[in-house]
Amino acid sequence: MRLQVFAETTLDVTFSIVVKPGRNAADVRTLAAFPVAAAQVRQWLAAHLPAADLRPAYSNADAARQVADGLVDAAVTSPLAAARWGLAALADGVVDESNARTRFVLVGRPGPPPARTGADRTSAVLRIDNQPGALVAALAEFGIRGIDLTRIESRPTRTELGTYLFFVDCVGHIDDEAVAEALKAVHRRCADVRYLGSWPTGPAAGAQPALVDEASRTVSRTAGQTRADPGSPGRPGGASMSGRLVLLRHASPMATSSAGWIPCRRERR
Repeated sequence: MRLQVFAETTLDVTFSIVVKPGRNAADVRTLAAFPVAAAQVRQWLAAHLPAADLRPAYSNADAARQVADGLVDAAVTSPLAAARWGLAALADGVVDESNARTRFVLVGRPGPPPARTGADRTSAVLRIDNQPGALVAALAEFGIRGIDLTRIESRPTRTELGTYLFFVDCVGHIDDEAVAEALKAVHRRCADVRYLGSWPTGPAAGAQPALVDEASRTVSRTAGQTRADPGSPGRPGGASMSGRLVLLRHASPMATSSAGWIPCRRERR
């Protein structure tokens, strides 16, 4: 299923170590944690609960549920999940790196992107032929137009050995002429380009001046693929924001639906 990014937020990474009310650290023999969370508090656990047997959880909320259900003695989770399950905190603000942050993006079914604000981010995934200089040539299309790239990550295509997809984030909106023209040029250089969305991100350096989108038909089609008919059930604008939004995984016992906030990457301030 295709998804599109509509918003982003960045949160400080901190956790709570929780138990049932009345329990203390001496009672903790088993501890549940989502693997990503466990990696971020490994040093703290080694120092304060070295004998605890670590058990995997599907999410931070699931870790709290396991404590409430009596499956484990303690959990690495969020204060919100602890409150949801009526648990007590042995420790709050637990994290090995005090400056760690995680970026989350709000995703949903493809639809009209949020309006251009002048402080936006655009994301695309590029499939580039495995030829010398092909990646440099594609990325240069952003540089020569003064567009700042904020993220470049590669992932294997899983279809052929040695072939990769490149996920690219840049400053600007698809309705910025420079961004639209860059995507058009990249489309000519790549085997495939998939637009992943444009969304507001707050103050950002390098954004282009406000211009009407003058891109050619290639980019118009790219943007048009995200614009559904007003009556289309897949159109995000047809439902309220609350209909598309679910709580962050580490803060809610709710199951993630087809749209919601998902962790994108961990950052340092």
